[in-house]
Amino acid sequence: MSQPPQPPPHRAPVPLSPSDERMWGMFGHLSAIAASFVTLPFLGPLVVFLVFKDRSPFVRGHSAEALNMTISLVLYEIVLSVVLAVLTLVTFGLGSPLFALLGVPALVALVLAVVAAVTANQGRVYRYPLIIRLVR
Repeated sequence: MSQPPQPPPHRAPVPLSPSDERMWGMFGHLSAIAASFVTLPFLGPLVVFLVFKDRSPFVRGHSAEALNMTISLVLYEIVLSVVLAVLTLVTFGLGSPLFALLGVPALVALVLAVVAAVTANQGRVYRYPLIIRLVR
């Protein structure tokens, strides 16, 4: 009598080399910039996080930080849009030039993502200021 097929043994994920850790940590931050051009800034860091979270605590930390930054940025942009819309309505349109401020959080996030990518490439930890840390 034959036995039912057995599932293959579970293999532990192969850890990354230090240079690969630095590279993928850097890509976690840069992918947020690249993905923002297709209006999905969280997609790049999410892919890096899901692929490498079990292989390297360093990459997990950097990709989670980049993912948190993109989620926070989207939330901040939504809140700022609502505040500016209310202000524009209350001032009968005089507040509409303030909508130019919508680009400021994105510009700050761009600069901080480049700084974070350089820091990750140097093998150091980087924490974005003023973000909501939902993913750990």
